[in-house]
Amino acid sequence: MMVFNRIRSSARLLQRSRFHYYRYAVAKPPYWLWANGQLCTVAAGSEAGAGSCYSEVAVEDCYGMFAFARRARPQVIVDIGANLGMFSKLRIRVIPVAVGETSGVVKLDTTCDSTNSQVKNDGDLPVQCVAGSEVAEGRDIDLLKMDCEGSGWSILRDQSLLRRTKEFCLAYHLQGRSVDELKRLVEESGHVVIECIGTNKGEEYGFIRSVLR
Repeated sequence: MMVFNRIRSSARLLQRSRFHYYRYAVAKPPYWLWANGQLCTVAAGSEAGAGSCYSEVAVEDCYGMFAFARRARPQVIVDIGANLGMFSKLRIRVIPVAVGETSGVVKLDTTCDSTNSQVKNDGDLPVQCVAGSEVAEGRDIDLLKMDCEGSGWSILRDQSLLRRTKEFCLAYHLQGRSVDELKRLVEESGHVVIECIGTNKGEEYGFIRSVLR
């Protein structure tokens, strides 16, 4: 099974990079990406987080975007927790703000790997923040992706965001809470959870997918 998984991953890497990389060890920024019938590059730093984003989002397709693109014609896609924009590169307009429970200015901790950056009281970078109710200027959202290192708990307390979202994909961080609690929070906003996958023992991290009832 391990050999089969490695072969499958290598095949995906060849396909997504349009034969620029045959194994992850030789994949370096800028990253090549074949999407929407076009070959493009994604600028990135040399940190380990950039490589993991390329692997998880573009190659392994952890958010199911390639299957989504084959069956849907979305008008509005929102990416909360964009990191270097690997997910966004698939098709999106950049609005450089954070998202939180309320609007204002927050402080982002940039002293760690970029994939682990969080809003903290002692963060070193002030950034503008908008409330969930203001995301996409209040319009209906076809697909919402969220991976914001635990901030999803506070964002989702405002049910208006999910109530106007057709499909939702969350990379969750439990932070001492439970998957059942997270499911309830999502379902209270009018969604049905259709998939929940833990990525390690204890399911501290994982993915939830849901659709509007």
